[in-house]
Amino acid sequence: MKTEKAQAIKYFEYMQLAREAFGGLCEKYPEFANLSVREMEIFEQLMTDKTLTAIADKLCITQSAVHFHCKNIYKKLDISNRRQLLIKYKELYT
Repeated sequence: MKTEKAQAIKYFEYMQLAREAFGGLCEKYPEFANLSVREMEIFEQLMTDKTLTAIADKLCITQSAVHFHCKNIYKKLDISNRRQLLIKYKELYT
């Protein structure tokens, strides 16, 4: 019982840290606040060298769902393609 309580406390501490980190990220890139949680997951995967098929497999969704989310991400970030995404946000993963 004691370990369950400790795990719950660690979880909430982790979530608080994640919110703070995301808040800092949104200060630098306010457009990220417009992305859904799933779009942020896909954004993270797009920053790698994974194919859309590999992203779909990793996130347990269809390739057409990944494509759909990519279109929404590009529109919200005011870019046209993955290359522009990589150029615009390269400092996030360098």
